[in-house]
Amino acid sequence: MSVKLTYQWMKKAASIDDLAEHILPLFSGAKKKEWRPILGTLQNHGMFRNMKDGLFTINQLKEKGCFSHIQKEESYLKEKWSGPDVPIIVLPVDERNRRIRMEFGSKSGLAFRDKMFLFLSSDSSNSAVSAIMTHEYNHVCRLEHVTKDEKDDTLLDIIMMEGLAEYAVYERFGSSLTGEWTSYYTPEQLQILFEKRIKPNLRLTRDSRQFSQLLYGKGYVPTMLGYAVGFNIVKKYLTVNKKTVEEALSIPSKTFLEATL
Repeated sequence: MSVKLTYQWMKKAASIDDLAEHILPLFSGAKKKEWRPILGTLQNHGMFRNMKDGLFTINQLKEKGCFSHIQKEESYLKEKWSGPDVPIIVLPVDERNRRIRMEFGSKSGLAFRDKMFLFLSSDSSNSAVSAIMTHEYNHVCRLEHVTKDEKDDTLLDIIMMEGLAEYAVYERFGSSLTGEWTSYYTPEQLQILFEKRIKPNLRLTRDSRQFSQLLYGKGYVPTMLGYAVGFNIVKKYLTVNKKTVEEALSIPSKTFLEATL
């Protein structure tokens, strides 16, 4: 079973730190002393920070049948995209995180080549879970086709990856379940913002301070700019070229830029 029974982990845990014994083995080659940075990374991407709140949420998710729903979603998406079988770790979301509440609807996730995490709230509907599952599993499938190391990822790579994942949600469900950020700007505004803000910085890597600013929008950078630009470019490219998400999984990041010409 790919979906880990994390409610059992949490039932036995005295604190969030105790989850490390289950999570650390999922990271191949990780040393025991690295458990704290790994948990920190997960929390930076939306994992809960309060054990009492987390226990309530995970029990609600179990009672609602969320785990079996995710298992069905995985089976569907694996067949649809010929994707890999990876562990799926469901944990409570940090509902006190304003950005995750406002921009992601109190749900988040983090995907790797060989595993994926879903951070959900007790209010997450089956349709919302299907949407985040679609987005994150699309990342897993995309990463299977990409040979580049994560440390070498550029801003171009990430905005195309995020754009494709959200377009997968759009292709499957229409605009009703896509993130609100997909409608923050008009295509015309996004083309201008791409030329002015994103295009000169496409080669930035994760170690640059500007990377997250341009991706999420901070300071003078419009909210969720990188995500919105990526979605707009991918949508335009796939529409013009009449390609599906499955066909797009192996398309090089720079090829999508043909839609901006």
